[in-house]
Parts: sequence; structure tokens; C-alpha cells
Amino acid sequence: MPNDYITLRALAAELDERLRGGKIDKIQMPEKDEIVLLVRAAGQNHRLAISCNANNPRIHLTQIKKPSAQVAPAFCMHLRKHLANGAIERISLLGNDRIVGIEISARNELHDVVRFTLTAEMMGRYSNILVVNERGIITDSLKQVSYDTATKRCLLPSARYELPAQGKILLQDPDAIRACLTRYDGTETLLAYVIKHFAGLSNATAAQLLCDAGVRDARALSDDRIDAILQAIESMLNCYGSERFAPCVQMSDGCAIDYYMYPYQGVETTPAPSLNDAIERCVSEKDLRQRRDERTRYLQKAYNALLNKTQKKLDKCLERYAQSQNQDEYRILGELITANLHRIRKGDTRITVADYYRPDCPDRVIQLDERLTPQQNAQAYFKKYAKLKRTEAVVVEQIEQTRDFLQYLQTIAPLIAMCSTPQEIAEVQAELESVGALRVRKQDKSTKIKPAQPLLYEYEDFAICVGKNNYQNEKLTFKLANGNDLWVHTKDAHSSHVIVFAEGRDIPESVIRTACEICAYYSHAADGGKIACDYTLRKNLRRHPIGKPGMVLYTTYRTAVVSPNRHETYLVRE
Repeated sequence: MPNDYITLRALAAELDERLRGGKIDKIQMPEKDEIVLLVRAAGQNHRLAISCNANNPRIHLTQIKKPSAQVAPAFCMHLRKHLANGAIERISLLGNDRIVGIEISARNELHDVVRFTLTAEMMGRYSNILVVNERGIITDSLKQVSYDTATKRCLLPSARYELPAQGKILLQDPDAIRACLTRYDGTETLLAYVIKHFAGLSNATAAQLLCDAGVRDARALSDDRIDAILQAIESMLNCYGSERFAPCVQMSDGCAIDYYMYPYQGVETTPAPSLNDAIERCVSEKDLRQRRDERTRYLQKAYNALLNKTQKKLDKCLERYAQSQNQDEYRILGELITANLHRIRKGDTRITVADYYRPDCPDRVIQLDERLTPQQNAQAYFKKYAKLKRTEAVVVEQIEQTRDFLQYLQTIAPLIAMCSTPQEIAEVQAELESVGALRVRKQDKSTKIKPAQPLLYEYEDFAICVGKNNYQNEKLTFKLANGNDLWVHTKDAHSSHVIVFAEGRDIPESVIRTACEICAYYSHAADGGKIACDYTLRKNLRRHPIGKPGMVLYTTYRTAVVSPNRHETYLVRE
């Protein structure tokens, strides 16, 4: 993305034209590093998104509505206190770097007019959002930095706000640019030289700058060529509002992957109504994918940790069970000592006896505790026997419970990969919280997240629903489905529950097979070849004694062997 000074300058001018004079109605913080201003300007409602995500910093108008945080963070409360109901006076770049300043006038508790600058720094891992008052003092910042050795700045409340030091030549300094270009000796490409010495240019914009000047492949620079570069820089700086301003997006496989102020040479682009629209198409899709991937990785990590912990617990239980199988050996030793009490004296460390429990009664050496009497030595072995017998009963129950829980956990694995929306991620996260994989979040009961919906297919006038997590599976199977509806699940692998709603009709074999193919696709074994799927009437199911959502038992069923197939053609709702 050419998220550089040149592009941000045009973007800020576009935002200023649209939002100047607008009133800030609401302030939201849907992500830990993103705020959204709801602005009423020129009779229209706008959503201004500002993100300081290190991998995707941005500022643009958006149509995407994300659910707000259930409990507003402190920074969001600070913004609401000082900026809510304020008016946007100006949007522009601050200094000569990728910093957008939104000048806002508002009223304090005494109804006096106060002015703040909402400052959005779009500088990669140094990205930040700050509130600066009219005296240049930081009142709060989203990322609080005591002192950064790279930027040489302190970004804390009550500190004076200072722009980052600029080590490159500014594009607004033609004399310095001319002097620098005069020193170019051709030892490196002109593109590399420009990127190295000039501030505010991305690789893509720098390449287009040289194309506009007609000197991209030049190995030496005459005065005419330097003049052409200076003219190209001036044209780029003043691009917004000029005839050449023609926002566009670069497409790949139907997805917008990049945006430009005007078509860059060598890039196939599609026109966009505005630069904001171009950015919205590119970065919003990227942001949603990125945040989904981040959250699913987080869930997967927590899931793997609990899965490994549970497996270790099962292994330990099995080890204890194996040890308990030697319980009769201790009883025998106790009985052999009891039968030979007359031969043992206190202080003996061992005794050799005839083992009448074995054929031919071979001699056997029994270890004794010299501190104990003969009777106490016998009782010690009997106690070990009794303890192992009790352990066996407890461990058998623990093994059964742990195996059931492990089986349940294994149903969650394919569901994490299926998450595609914030609602679905939230539901899987809630399930992981319920089993102890994640710490339970504090929730604001007044804020409810709309539940995610199962996948819906329509095939031959039959509705086919697919659960995307265990909560959906539970609701789909035991609340929405009737007794004569068809239930489908993979035989030897974990999968989604699939329901074919019969509505009093006989279900054709073609519909059953299609439902099985869909079920196989949304299973843990989807990457394999043929998959066996069980299907039965809903009334033949009963809940598993473990009591976990989506866990069922059944005995009456039929099986179909199918190949996984998403059947996207028949998909009505994702």
C-alpha cells in the first residue's frame, strides 16, 4: 500500500472537504488499536475509522460496522469526555510525515470552548493515536511510551507533543532536492537513491514519480531531468483537486489489493469514486482477514494448550492405572509375611520364604523395614494393596471422564478453522472459556452480541443447515430440528452437525447424499479421500452423558461413503 506522505496528503484533503464543520456524535473503540468517530456533516452520517495497528495503520471513511467493546477502554472514555459533540475544524497533515491531525473544537464542563488535535500517526510499528490540547500538551495516547530511543520522543499524558525528527530531505524543499540530485553518480539505481534520500515516498510512489518525470532508468541527471523530477514532485503534492486525480484500486482474483491516487504505470487498476472508497475496499478486507487470523491463532494456541494438558492428564491416569494392577502382589507379600511371623525378628531387612502362590513353591526374598515389627511389616504391604485398590477405582473413573472430555475437545478443532465472522469467533471463544482454556472475560450484560447463524443451503426445495460451532450444533439439533428431520455426521471424524429439514416430506436419496457431502466438507477429515457419514432421524439421538454442547449418542443409523463437497452453488447464507 502506498501509505506515504504523498497519498496521505491527498487523503487528508479529501477528508477535510467531506468532514469539515461536522459534529462528532459518537466515539467507539471496536478494537484495542482502533477508534471510530461517528460524524454528522453536510446532512450525512459518516464513520471515520482510525487504526494504529502496526501491520495496517490507516485512516478512512468506512461502511463496516464492528461491534463496540463491551466495556469501553480508558482511552475511549477520554475521547468521549473531551471530543464528543465537538466540531471538526480542519483535517490536515502535521509536519512533513505520515501524521494526520484532526482539529476539533468542543466545550468543557464550564461550557468554555476548548480545542484539541486528534493526532493519528501512521508510521508502521510506531503508529499511535493521541489527543493534544491547544497548548501542545498530550492529554492521553492510545499507546503510552515513556521514551522511545528510535523516535527520541516521550508520548505520555502531560508531556509536550513533538513531531518525529526527520532525517531525510523534505519534498517541500526544492533547493535541497536539487542539490541532492546533483550528487547522483549512478552507482545505484535512481529509484533506490530517491527512496534513500527523500522523505514521504513509498516504493510504488517513488517509482511512479520517476515515470512521471520520464527518468526512471536514467543513470545520469542533467539539469533538465532534475527540473522534470521537481515538477513531478510538485504535481504529486498538489494531486488532489487536479485533473490527474483519479483514485483507483488494483484487483487480483476479485479482491482489491492496492490503491492509488491515479493509475500508476504498469499496474492494471479499476476506477474508484474516491480515494476513501479505494482505501476502504483494500484495507478493510485486509483488516478483517488479518484480525480474524490473529484471533483464530489465539484461540488455536489456547486450544492446543488445553488439549496437550488433557492428553498428559490421560497419560498420567493410564500410568497410575498400570501401577495399580500390581495390587495383588502387595497382598501376597503381606500374606507370606503373616505366614512366617515366627521366623522374623524386629530389625531384619529381608526374609526368604517359600512362595506357595506359585507352582513348586520357589523361594522368594521379601524386603522388610528394620524399624517395624513383623506384624507392622505385613500391615504395610496390606495398606499398599488397599491403597492401590482404591486408586484403581478412582483412576478408572478419571480415565473415562478424561477420555470423554478429550473426545469433546477434539470436536472444537475443526470449528476454530471454520470461524469467519466476529460473532463466530466470539462463540468459539466463549466455549473455550467454559472449559477453562481461556480466562472468562468480564462482560457487560447490557451489551449483547448478535448470535452467529448456521450455514444455510437449499437443494431440491429442502433446507440444509450446517452448524459452525458446538453451540450452533446443540441449538440446531435439539432446538430447531424436529424428530423426523434428518441428522448427518461423519462416522470416524469430528464434523459439524448437518440437519435436513423434512417438513413432513420424504427426503430423496439425492438430498441425503448432498447433505453427507456437505458434512464431509465441514469435517476434520475433509482433506482425505472418501469419508463415511452416518445419518439418522433426529428422534434417534440423545445427549451424551458428559453434558457438553454438540455431543450426542445414537445407535440406529445408516452410512454413506462420499467425497467432500462444499456445494457452494446451493449456499444461501454463510
